[in-house]
Amino acid sequence: MLFITTYKVKPFLSQEDTKKLLEAFSKNGPGPGTKAHYVAADGSHGVVIAETDDLEGGYRNLQNYLQWVEYDTTPMLTIEQALPHIMD
Repeated sequence: MLFITTYKVKPFLSQEDTKKLLEAFSKNGPGPGTKAHYVAADGSHGVVIAETDDLEGGYRNLQNYLQWVEYDTTPMLTIEQALPHIMD
């Protein structure tokens, strides 16, 4: 399955909390199946593209960062997958 996750770092993170977040990411890394991870040039948010069937692993990975980051994840279809259903 293909997932698009957008995220925002929670507002008003202290320098100490930012350091803890980066240490957690250094230790735990990205979720399973991560194909790309982008950060907006203005630092406002990020986008992760992942392809995996390991939903539990992805959920487990998000738990590492929830105290600092807010997530919105959407399962996606390719246009080739969606088109037959749209045409029905």
